[in-house]
Amino acid sequence: MKRAMIGLALVAVLGVIPVASVSAKAQQPLNFKMELTLFAEDCAVPHTPPFLTWAGTVVIDGTTYGWADFPTGPFVVEGNFGSFEEYWTIFTLDEDEAVTPANACDVSRVVLAGTNDGWGSVTAGTGFADGEVTFVDDEGALAEVALGSRMFWRGKVIGDTGTEFRATLHILRPK
Repeated sequence: MKRAMIGLALVAVLGVIPVASVSAKAQQPLNFKMELTLFAEDCAVPHTPPFLTWAGTVVIDGTTYGWADFPTGPFVVEGNFGSFEEYWTIFTLDEDEAVTPANACDVSRVVLAGTNDGWGSVTAGTGFADGEVTFVDDEGALAEVALGSRMFWRGKVIGDTGTEFRATLHILRPK
């Protein structure tokens, strides 16, 4: 009898472990690096908002996606700092496809999107932003991300031309 109870307890515990692992994975934050280029041009196709500023790539779980930023308000400079508001998207790319304004503005490719606002040092080229996920493609590769998830990035303009930007991005599940 004692062996049967131990056996049942072991089966019950082992039955819970896979569920706990899947649940823990679904609640893990997404952490990745972005590499962006300044495009600063209007989208050729209808897009809201219509002006593309930065676009580039992010790699999530070994898959390369596109990233695009669209300002939703003016860039306001106060002393050495500037504030901004933007709409951002993560979109699909075909294998070995480079990010272009055409694919960055293509709303049919978007798998995740949201809004953020932030501050940047005009002199040092550093910046940060905080925001939230406002759109998730339920059938896309990032469908496990919950609406309302918090996102934040920290980054820096690199190079002499001021047209390249690198950042780390984090997306956390809502509490």
